[in-house]
Amino acid sequence: MTVVNAIKFNSHSGAMCCDEQTTIGSVRIMLSSDKIQKIIPTVIRENVKLEAVYGGTGTTAIGDEVRKSIKQKLLKEFEIMRNKSSEMSKNFKTIDEICRMGFESMLAVKHRHINDIVKGYFNFDTNDFTQGFYHKDKDEKIEITQKDLKEKVYDLMNWRNAEEVDSVFLNAAIICGFDSNEEFKICKLSLKTEMNMEMAGSIFETVGSGSDSAQIIFSDYVSSKTLDERRNSIDRVEGMIQLLRATIAAAKFNMGVGGYFNILIFDAKENEPDKRFVEIFDNRAKLASEIVHSYYNEFISYEDTYELINELIYNRQKSFEEANEAFLKASLNPVKMGKFLRGYKI
Repeated sequence: MTVVNAIKFNSHSGAMCCDEQTTIGSVRIMLSSDKIQKIIPTVIRENVKLEAVYGGTGTTAIGDEVRKSIKQKLLKEFEIMRNKSSEMSKNFKTIDEICRMGFESMLAVKHRHINDIVKGYFNFDTNDFTQGFYHKDKDEKIEITQKDLKEKVYDLMNWRNAEEVDSVFLNAAIICGFDSNEEFKICKLSLKTEMNMEMAGSIFETVGSGSDSAQIIFSDYVSSKTLDERRNSIDRVEGMIQLLRATIAAAKFNMGVGGYFNILIFDAKENEPDKRFVEIFDNRAKLASEIVHSYYNEFISYEDTYELINELIYNRQKSFEEANEAFLKASLNPVKMGKFLRGYKI
């Protein structure tokens, strides 16, 4: 599984973070999964102030199908609207509509996969099961009356004692983004038995096998803030530190979470697509997680942690080598810290 975390700093900005680990079967892991991806096609981003990403957990192929479906629908609708009126296309979609589209795509993918599984087992599909009969050929009508068969199909459709459909139902996602109104929003989608779509009730959301650990970190942090702070003024660097801390906790306590982190930052006040949505990944994301991990194990001070995260994530003026050197200099015992980060017991 995985963890996908999101946090809102104020009305117009926020961030997301995920790990890169995917479990293949029950015996192998892969540390290269791209779990958070843009779902707004480039041509739309360049013409409309609209940003949205889909961070999925569960079966990778399911998430890819959902993202592909959303992109195809958006491109088709955008071309139709742009051909009618270029001014109309400026108010193409709201972030709420994108979230609903994501949920509808998830449900469509779910129904298609369950239908294929049922048809593979019984030679009829879920629609046939619902109506109570199917046609073996044009003339022969066969009633679906066997009790055991009906119970099995019902279990498959409702994820009851049916491991065969775990890969379909164990999928959830977070959609984050904003539209021309410049309001940053976080929405959770789930294909589990409740099959829900809901906007985040707090300033954070987390999904995946590591969400239980991340939830503890987020809840502890949010409860220390006043209502006014939660609504309007979470310091973006402080919030980023907590986002990384929550993801680190998920990796520490959950087997399904690991590898490098991917970090995304949003700022609806920026007008250029490359500035209102920025990705931090690979070595810089790894260094950012190590800085936060080191602070919470008392190797560096909070002041140095704040300055280093601000530089790595937001300013981005120093090279990786310069930032890494500053990190090592910030520690009173860089040798011991290095061993700690490599997994030694110290």
